[in-house]
Parts: sequence; structure tokens; C-alpha cells
Amino acid sequence: DSICHNAAIIANGFAHCGTTSDVFLREDLEWLGQASNWAKFTATASLGVIHKGHVSEALTLLSTYLPAEGGSTNSYQDGGGLYALGLIHANHGSAVVDYLCSKLGDNFEDEVVQHGACLGLGLACLGAHRIDVVGYLKSSLLRDLAVIGEAASMAIGLVMTGSMDEVVLRELLNYADSTQH
Repeated sequence: DSICHNAAIIANGFAHCGTTSDVFLREDLEWLGQASNWAKFTATASLGVIHKGHVSEALTLLSTYLPAEGGSTNSYQDGGGLYALGLIHANHGSAVVDYLCSKLGDNFEDEVVQHGACLGLGLACLGAHRIDVVGYLKSSLLRDLAVIGEAASMAIGLVMTGSMDEVVLRELLNYADSTQH
């Protein structure tokens, strides 16, 4: 049942990509609330797909799904919210880069929030070749935790897309070779 629930949420996101039509999710909050753990992360992130490109309203729209000051209240929802923020700002994220970087630092102990922040940051800086952002992401990667490392390495790839930067590539390959994950 949870697989079908998650599939319906993902399908809704794809069907309404970029339309801002989130009526299905907002009118069925009780049904949506059945999602737990990574399904909650995905459900929250689906708002980013639905609102893709609508950057001016993003922080207001996602305010209830983003980590509160002082830490996360629901790791999966908050991590999904940060991922959603990156999805909305994909390749147009200069306005949220500092915010996402700060969430990497603020939620250092929370692997799920870090996962969402890394993915969001990678998408917001897609193809930007920002070495400063790669530095933030490498700090997360080098913690050597599988959940964070997966997102951080993918995010580094997103940020450096098209750069052909051999130094960053070699660092990632060396890290992949040396980690147990």
C-alpha cells in the first residue's frame, strides 16, 4: 500500500510539473500524511516539481516544510523541503544558495536534512561550476556517511556539470575508491 501511495504522489508531481497546481496534495493532507520516512521526503520534494521555475514564491510556499531555526522538527519533511527548494530553483538558484549552504551547517547532525540540502544545493547551482559550493558539499561528503555522501557526490556532479574539471573529478574518484560506502 505504501508503494502505491508513494507512486501516486510521484505521478502527481510529474503530471503537474511546473504548473503550480498542488490542489491534489493540499486537499488530501490527511491521505498525504500517511507518508512516512523517505516517502515523506519524496512527497515534500514533489512540491518542488510542481512549482518548478516559480522562484519568487518558493520560500513562502515551502516555509512550513523547511527546517525551523534551531534545528529540524521532522527530518524527512525538512530534508524533502530543501530538495524541493532546489527543484524549484534548478539552474536559477543564486537567490537560495546561501540559505541552502547555511542549512548544511545548521543541521550537521541530521543525515536526512543534510541529504536534502545537498541535493537542493546541487540543483540550485546546476552547471554553475562554483568551487565554493563544491567546498561546502565536500565537507558533507567527507563525513563518510552513506546517506549524506550519496547526495553530496551527486550534488558536486550537478554543480560541476560541463566543467570537465579534472581536479574535482579525480578527488571524487579517489574518495569513491577509498570509502567503504
